[in-house]
Amino acid sequence: MYSQHCGGNGGLLRILVVARVSDPRPGKQDERSVEDQEHRIRVWIADNIKGPCEIEVFASSGGGEWIDRTAHRELCEKVASGKYGLLVTEDLGRILRRIHAHVFAEECVDYGVRLVALNDHVDTDEPGWQDHSIFSAWHHERSNRDTSDRIKRAHRSRFKNGGCAAIPIFGYIKPPGAKSDSEWKKDPEAEPIYREWFERLDRGQSFAEVADWLNAREIPTGPYAQSERWDSRMVGRVTRNALLKGVRLRNVRESWRDSRGKYRTRPADPSMLLEREVPELAFVEPEYYDRVIKKIDDRNAKYRNGRAGRKAGPRKRTRFPGRMIRCGICGRGYVFGGHGQKEHLICDGARQYACWNGATVDGPLSGKRIIEAVLEAIESLPEFDSALLEEVRAEADRLDDERAGKIELLDRRAEDLNRKLDRLVAFIVDGKTSDRIADEIERHEQQLKEIEAEKQRLRDEPRGRIEIPSIDELKRLARSSIESLMTDDPDFCRFMQKLIPSIVVFPHRLCDGKRIVLRAKIRLRLASLIEDARGRAVLERPLERILTVDLFKPPQREAFREKVMALRRSGMTEREAAKACGITVTAAQYAAKLQRMMDELGLDDAHVPLTEPPDDCDKHCRHRHPRYRFDPLPGAGEV
Repeated sequence: MYSQHCGGNGGLLRILVVARVSDPRPGKQDERSVEDQEHRIRVWIADNIKGPCEIEVFASSGGGEWIDRTAHRELCEKVASGKYGLLVTEDLGRILRRIHAHVFAEECVDYGVRLVALNDHVDTDEPGWQDHSIFSAWHHERSNRDTSDRIKRAHRSRFKNGGCAAIPIFGYIKPPGAKSDSEWKKDPEAEPIYREWFERLDRGQSFAEVADWLNAREIPTGPYAQSERWDSRMVGRVTRNALLKGVRLRNVRESWRDSRGKYRTRPADPSMLLEREVPELAFVEPEYYDRVIKKIDDRNAKYRNGRAGRKAGPRKRTRFPGRMIRCGICGRGYVFGGHGQKEHLICDGARQYACWNGATVDGPLSGKRIIEAVLEAIESLPEFDSALLEEVRAEADRLDDERAGKIELLDRRAEDLNRKLDRLVAFIVDGKTSDRIADEIERHEQQLKEIEAEKQRLRDEPRGRIEIPSIDELKRLARSSIESLMTDDPDFCRFMQKLIPSIVVFPHRLCDGKRIVLRAKIRLRLASLIEDARGRAVLERPLERILTVDLFKPPQREAFREKVMALRRSGMTEREAAKACGITVTAAQYAAKLQRMMDELGLDDAHVPLTEPPDDCDKHCRHRHPRYRFDPLPGAGEV
């Protein structure tokens, strides 16, 4: 009988039951498995827990190796909430796979939550539970690896014997229950389509042009395609499928698991490649197929940038404001090369026919305007008030108390490890020894070193008052940082990304029509200039500003509108006002006409925002293209 372990609500024991299936889709795992897990755990609770208890079931789905799952983050928050005294699961693999399951068990111990894994015989209230936990993680990992190797061997053998036929692409018919290529058939109606398909590529057409031709003829994308319309990526993927020339390939790419538990693919080692001749399934002559593919590769070679030098980063060292501007209509980023102009940026969604906002931004001009707006906002900062300074002092006290609590918790963990080490040493002194005992001693000593290092890090953190620079010091720091770097320097771009995390542009137009321009809303975070992390966290909100910046040169009638109207009100004639402004009389008339239109519409700003594509602008007509499909990203328009 397990001892009663109460948590947080008098004598009531709150129990968290964790159940999971990897993939509940049809043909995968049965969703009823969650109910089976819950039933078994409830039986165990009834047999082993006496006294009042409250059971909460936390059921989820998703890969157990993926540690970034939303469900797992929610489970960690529940454990850290302090509401539960007991967590029960069928086995640790229902929570996480690999060594992360053992780490989760240690976190439960840290938060005072007892964890019981029935199949793995893990109970964190029992001494030596770590042995069972680590052994189960090792066993699951070895079992997965052995299963993977066995499946790979079986598939290689089946492939060599004519099996392992993948899902069919357009033009192939796979009869129900077919296991090998010998049972597949070609669709006769696909013969002329593939013939013209490759002839068009041979003539120099792009994948996108072939996709438009296929969509115009309403050619289906294939029985297993997720989209009902062809696009350039789908055409390229099918074109490069060697089955079209009568060759079945396997192990062109291989999957691997990263440290976060996500599976990715990469080109496989050439020695792993398997080939099988299936000439009866060829739509294109092998020689002609190879020639067209080589022509495509040669044609596209100029667009390749080579292997990325920086993981998960841009292939080029981007200059400001590249990779910082987002479209307020669709939410996608702006990229250089707008309308063939090297220094202009355009919405990437417009290039993909997923956004109607095709207006471009002059890179150097917008960078200059943004920098001027940032410096102006910095110069206008008021001094810190007394309420803010009091909040800073309170935050310093809270951080000091939190640090002391962490050090106390580490001290308790160190004492527990030292007691375990003393018992292990006494075991050896009695004349007993084993490799496992030596490994345990080494592991505990390593943990003690890590705890001591963490305690030292906490002691070295600044404490007491949070020293924040004065407003004048912040202004000087911002000016020197901006002026010390050239705007075309990639380091300047990285600096501005910290200072300005968000630049969102919205299309505008003068109320009398004509040209579409872009106005930016910028989120400025001056607290990023403060080195002290504590001060940075406290001042993040007070030092945050939302700026509005025009990324364009206003037309003449708007640039001189206010000045012309002021001169007219002072008694000057139209000709005299034009001469005083250095513009023509016609330009002054246009400025006055614009002001009259603003008065009629009740506008204070001559530029009005556009929320949909204008019908009277022939220059921006991307939304009329047959390939256009408006597809905004989640959060589009948020600054």
